[in-house]
Amino acid sequence: MCGISGAYNYSSKPENIEAIINKINKIQHLRGPDDKGLWKSNCKKLCFGHTRLSIIDLTKNANQPFVSTDQNYVITFNGEIYNYKSLKNELLKNNIFFKSNSDTEVILEAYKFWGIKFLEKLRGMFAFVIWDNKKKLLLLARDPFGIKPLYFSKKNGIYYFASQAKSLLSVDSIGSVYSNPGITSYYLWGNVQEPYTLYKDITSIPAGSYMSIDSSGNEKLIKYADLKNTILNAKNLNFQNYNEKNEYLLEAITETVNMHQVSDVPITVLLSSGIDSNVILSSISDKNKKNCSALTLDFNFKGKEDEVHLARKSAKLNKIDHDVLQISEEELPMLLENFFSKMDVPTNDGFNNFLVSYLARKNQKKIILSGIGGDELFFGYPSFKLIPLLRNILKFIPDSQFLKSISKNNIYSILKKNNLKTKYSGIFEYGRNTSTAFFLIRSLFLPNELNEFISENILKSGIEELNIFENCKEDIKDFSDDRLAIMYLEIKYYLCSKLLRDADWASMSHSVELRTPFVDFTYFNKIIPLLKSDKKINKNSMLNCLKEKLPSELLNRKKTGFSIPHENFLKQYSVKRKFPNPLRDWSLLSYNMYLKKNNNIVQI
Repeated sequence: MCGISGAYNYSSKPENIEAIINKINKIQHLRGPDDKGLWKSNCKKLCFGHTRLSIIDLTKNANQPFVSTDQNYVITFNGEIYNYKSLKNELLKNNIFFKSNSDTEVILEAYKFWGIKFLEKLRGMFAFVIWDNKKKLLLLARDPFGIKPLYFSKKNGIYYFASQAKSLLSVDSIGSVYSNPGITSYYLWGNVQEPYTLYKDITSIPAGSYMSIDSSGNEKLIKYADLKNTILNAKNLNFQNYNEKNEYLLEAITETVNMHQVSDVPITVLLSSGIDSNVILSSISDKNKKNCSALTLDFNFKGKEDEVHLARKSAKLNKIDHDVLQISEEELPMLLENFFSKMDVPTNDGFNNFLVSYLARKNQKKIILSGIGGDELFFGYPSFKLIPLLRNILKFIPDSQFLKSISKNNIYSILKKNNLKTKYSGIFEYGRNTSTAFFLIRSLFLPNELNEFISENILKSGIEELNIFENCKEDIKDFSDDRLAIMYLEIKYYLCSKLLRDADWASMSHSVELRTPFVDFTYFNKIIPLLKSDKKINKNSMLNCLKEKLPSELLNRKKTGFSIPHENFLKQYSVKRKFPNPLRDWSLLSYNMYLKKNNNIVQI
């Protein structure tokens, strides 16, 4: 797990790219405090940088950028390849030899042997850049879910890339002009939707894609892993009985959890009172428990329900060492300031991962396992129930322009006057189909509300480029199962563009690697056929197949999620709130603090 950077000058214009990469490395040093490296080509047209967090092969043999034995291939890599040992064995059988025990070298040799098709063999989270000197080709790639970030900018005949969007701003030629769709999507969703960033000159390589750049600067962007097609093309499974189905699910969960424990350093499970983290903990095999512990964050705030007792019971039942650590109110000011200053792309989320990563590093823990992804795959979010409910109610109400007008004006005024969520004034306009109902539930504001935050020109341009409703409609037009349609929307717009992005920068800002066993393409391919075969599969199905290893109280417990007490945090800034929903105020505050504006949040 690391920070990667680089520059490729395909033009004839001379440029000291080495100095630029050194500057980027310095900004990204927390992503990899164990070592830093630099490689530049003989022609001085290409330079790779790397900051290393050593997880697999702790020796200097695994330091990066990594150059192949024949000197024809170079890689800078961020992530973990969980099946690197099996791939290495395949390559060894073909008389390929290795000079390290790292997964980095396996990636490089796999590319040499299988070509670009090797991407389909990798299991893990990754973002990497490979220089193929034989073909004079630069390759930039991300894992299927986009767990690890990779940003790039093309300016004045030079490609720049890095693990953090903000680090690219250190390049003089890359402007800090804001992106209209970036700004607009933040206010709509509470995060900047990929491939956009807040900056016009900086773009994200899409998840499950690779980009090739030749010696003339010509680029090709190719998608090699498609989550949507995986869902649509999955075949139904036929089970003989309930036990057979249970065994299938248990095997899938156990396999992915234990696969994600490949490491040369100890691993810690982020344990809450929620289903996902408890399922991960109870899935750890006996042989891996020696290398594992659990960590629970206890908010020591008045009014915050103490749920630590469930985590304690689960850890004791599974015979795993367990630490319960607190964030005191005295620590908050420093942590809040650091959160906003280290934020890479503006978001209203990520503070929970920021806090647990802080505690993990404080207690010398280097890898943490998170339950992110469990709600998307097992229909845990309110959207899975609310969207069908909205549609069923509204089908008895005429779809008229009159009702839409009333909804936008009268209902909006009533909601605003009573300090209620004004976005629900769009219920008659957006609640009738799956795609727009999803937007209504997930959005912070409606498009017509944003003219009080951003200028008309920015808003118009941003809405047009985002093309939200047409894109959402296109995303799910081929789905016949509403559950799976909502799942795909949650994955694309919430998991990939928000949760995973935030988990990365929030954990890496403390030099901690965060792993997500439920966000794994191999696991995804195995689970989807099960979900298509049985419409009764849900979060409780995960509990049932592991109930002997879980506290009995957890089995009948309502979804709680890992929530943070926003109201306590907002008090640090003396925010005069106009909404009873602290999340909206937090979102506005986050944006203002990211831009280093005054502490008074925008009021509507």
